[in-house]
Amino acid sequence: MNKIVKLGMTFDTANAPSFGSIEENPDYPGEYTLLAADISKLNSLLTKSALSAYLANDSEFAVKPGANAIVADEPAVWRYHGKSDRWYEVISND
Repeated sequence: MNKIVKLGMTFDTANAPSFGSIEENPDYPGEYTLLAADISKLNSLLTKSALSAYLANDSEFAVKPGANAIVADEPAVWRYHGKSDRWYEVISND
């Protein structure tokens, strides 16, 4: 079966989820960018529990605790909390 790598994780091509605009920042590995329309995908898809059904057998969940997801079209940053397996909006003074 063919494989595809998305966000540093390997999926079988037939079972690869759509992350929409969520991309890993090439200049800052482990940091992500996305558009506001895809914020809901952070907790509905980009968590260890949600992706476990999609990952290929030889792949592991690649999002590290403390990873940031920067929303490009809103002044918002979300951070992944590993123990709760959830993303939370970070309030910024910027």
